[in-house]
Amino acid sequence: MSEHQNHRGKREAPGGEFPLFLWWRQHRAWVAGLDRGAKVKYRLFQALVVVAVLIIALALFLQAWVKLPEVPDLPGASLNKPGNASQSQPGEPGDISFDGAQLPNVAKSGRKDGYYTFLLCGKDVVSGSTDTMILITYDTKDKRINAVSLLRDTMTNTSGKRGAQKRLNVVYTRNRGDSKLSEKERTEKGMAALKKEVSKLTGIYPDFYVLVEWEAIGNLVNAIGGVYFDVPPGMDYDDPYQDLHIHQEPGYRLLDGQDAMEVIRFRKNNDKSIQLGDVGRTEIQRDFLTAVLKKCLTPEILLKLPNLVQIFTENVETDLSVGNILAFAQLAIGMDAESGVKFSSMPCYGVMYDKASLVCVQEKEMLALLNSGLNPYQDEIKSSDLQLMYKKSGGGFGVTNGKLVDPAVANVPVAKPPEPDEPNEDDPTVDPGAADDPGVTGDPGAAAGPGVTGDPGAAAGPGVTGDPGAAEEPGADPGTDPSDPVDIGTIDPGEIFPDPSPDMQGEASENQAAA
Repeated sequence: MSEHQNHRGKREAPGGEFPLFLWWRQHRAWVAGLDRGAKVKYRLFQALVVVAVLIIALALFLQAWVKLPEVPDLPGASLNKPGNASQSQPGEPGDISFDGAQLPNVAKSGRKDGYYTFLLCGKDVVSGSTDTMILITYDTKDKRINAVSLLRDTMTNTSGKRGAQKRLNVVYTRNRGDSKLSEKERTEKGMAALKKEVSKLTGIYPDFYVLVEWEAIGNLVNAIGGVYFDVPPGMDYDDPYQDLHIHQEPGYRLLDGQDAMEVIRFRKNNDKSIQLGDVGRTEIQRDFLTAVLKKCLTPEILLKLPNLVQIFTENVETDLSVGNILAFAQLAIGMDAESGVKFSSMPCYGVMYDKASLVCVQEKEMLALLNSGLNPYQDEIKSSDLQLMYKKSGGGFGVTNGKLVDPAVANVPVAKPPEPDEPNEDDPTVDPGAADDPGVTGDPGAAAGPGVTGDPGAAAGPGVTGDPGAAEEPGADPGTDPSDPVDIGTIDPGEIFPDPSPDMQGEASENQAAA
């Protein structure tokens, strides 16, 4: 046997030393023999190799982690991912039912390449209701963001008997399910219900949701170094009960996190000479969020990403991963913040039901808005894709392309005597907006009627035409009395939405008879 072979027949290094160790010993001896200049070059080469390996490893990790999400398929809808051809034919029924109507057909026509949709909601920390709801479409190919704010007082087709229960902002809280479920499961259930309701109003079923605690806005503003914003005049309000104090100087200036929280929560001033209502408050929030988004698109924000990610993970509930968010942010590099971001307000008109101030969507104006940048589908969104509550010219309410879940709303409302001012804190169905809460949730007009409908600020809001019911006793319907002195010709919802087809009229008659 050779002197360099062991008893198993394998060769060994001289002296029985393992080959790798022998190589390392010889390598160190070689390095030790180098002169000073050669050693410096060698050490520099070693450092570059290590850095290169780390960069490659990091790039591979980020490639696997920072990636765009897949658009979720809706059950039975066979929706395609962005850029692919649709697997289903228009008109095929889906498995999701919307109180008598199928998934909007436009959702089955296929996706435009690179389009993603999000439902961004601001949650009130007291009531838990989603008092701010914004539907966002992100066109990653053309680097454009279009959004529409959906008003919290939008009337929904629901079984809730009270007017306050028919508001869009209570859909999330009413559908969170059993308290024995985990918080994540309850959030998923509530947001799934809200997504369905949004699809009725817009024909767009949001791909993803982002649920934000309002307090996170202040932290975000501080993290990005403040935001320049044109503060409207008259922001002076105090509510010792909530420890809420809003005192903001008007004009264009840099706002920090505390300033931001005061601005977006403002609804009225102390002497009530300014009362914004839901529409006015939403306008300010929309404009402020636009300013925040534009600041986030500036190059220097990239240096603050670690802090922003921490704020995001601690204050946001979403079905997106941090890697998904970073992937979208990466695609936004180079976006023109001035021309590439457009926020719009939902076109609507004010109505009264059960002494609650509500709003209904204006169909034609809404369709024009949806098809001018928000629509992620191949086909145009049509009237048949929407389910909208509307006020009939003769009184009462109907719903387009569906059945009324609460047949009682089809009847002409009858004026009710004023209810006694008794607290009803134990009633879980009472909407937070029905109380005089000056916070994000509160709508002082919800009980007395001056909310979106009769509020001076509401009439000035874009797309809002006001409700003559605000001039009447709460609960009275101005369209039922021919001698009513209020001119309702310019805001008759019957001109905005045609009365139901003969078939639907028959259905409404049956509903009235049943009621």
